[in-house]
Amino acid sequence: MAKRANGEGTLRQRKDGVWEYRVSVEGRASQLSFYSKDADGRGAKKKYREWLKESGGRAVERVETVSSWAQRWLKLKKANVVFGTYANYKHFTETYILPAIGGLKLSAVRPYHIAAIYADEKVAGLSNSSKNEIRICLNGIFKSAKRNRLCMENPAEDETFSRTQSKPPQIFTLEHVRAILAFAPSHKWGSYAQAALLTGLRTEELCGLIWSDLFLPSDLDSETPYARIHQVIAKEDNSGDQNLLPPDKTGKTKRCRSYGLRDQTKSKRERLVVLTAEGVSVFRQLPKQGIFVFPGLKGAAYLTPPQFAARWTAVLKSLNQTLPPEQQVPLLSPHKARHTYATHLLSGGADIRSVQKQLGHSRITTTEIYTHIDLDTQKANVTKLAY
Repeated sequence: MAKRANGEGTLRQRKDGVWEYRVSVEGRASQLSFYSKDADGRGAKKKYREWLKESGGRAVERVETVSSWAQRWLKLKKANVVFGTYANYKHFTETYILPAIGGLKLSAVRPYHIAAIYADEKVAGLSNSSKNEIRICLNGIFKSAKRNRLCMENPAEDETFSRTQSKPPQIFTLEHVRAILAFAPSHKWGSYAQAALLTGLRTEELCGLIWSDLFLPSDLDSETPYARIHQVIAKEDNSGDQNLLPPDKTGKTKRCRSYGLRDQTKSKRERLVVLTAEGVSVFRQLPKQGIFVFPGLKGAAYLTPPQFAARWTAVLKSLNQTLPPEQQVPLLSPHKARHTYATHLLSGGADIRSVQKQLGHSRITTTEIYTHIDLDTQKANVTKLAY
């Protein structure tokens, strides 16, 4: 009996001399058999190929489990996306997808298996953002499997989680923004808060900003100031032994985060961010202590996003010490400054396409989430209807 690789068919000669070629075909629970009485069984294989051509069927090239293919898919993603994105894919795949369907063959997964994942109480309690990460992983796994002829259909393409009304992004009110900007010049790290609120840049982009990326003309009336965004300080693979931390009190060993300079942005496209006169003033007042606008700690060239966030929070905490309880500023993350920037730009009448370019969103649908926040502004605009 001549055996082939799993999923590619098995050829054997029976006791009566007839050759039987058995092969797995996508969409069928059991293998199909093709027969011939020739000398070497080639006729049986020929009949199989003819059947494929006439029926439009396709062979399963390899019979793989969801788990084995998911690991291949993750390996490919690791080489083609930034590490933070890969880490998200790995977390959601290994935490929520593989425990549910990892042991199934790719060709055996049906839409009800996918629906069951979303219905699981561990998944149902996640945020819409997390559920969407699971959706991305499921579609990625099965689309790539289909493309590689490991299954005929993508069972995840029509099954998605039931979206509830998403909460709008948290932002600072205008009163909060004005309080922060008024207080910032008196704090040693106030420029960090000013830069975040006046540019709308991601924290990783602020950390990667170098002086040569800034164009700060003296005559703002005739020239447009801008920041060139083309690199970031982002998470890197921390799997090496050098990133192991000493065991904690429970004996558990963790890994420290690892960051490095990446020569492209999240969208993989360079962009120019126009600066306001206030933003220009902030950058002009910063001391130049290296090539990076925000120099690192203990001799490091640059700050990491967590270090930037710590200084941002220190500014807000110091501000709150000067304010009465009813005027306290919420301790939101610096990324919420980006949400705030976008929201108030749109509320002020900015064109959504311009805001998309300013923020560096690949899709305008991402920018559109900020159009649903300021209902009072929307109401005021609706009253201007001319008929």
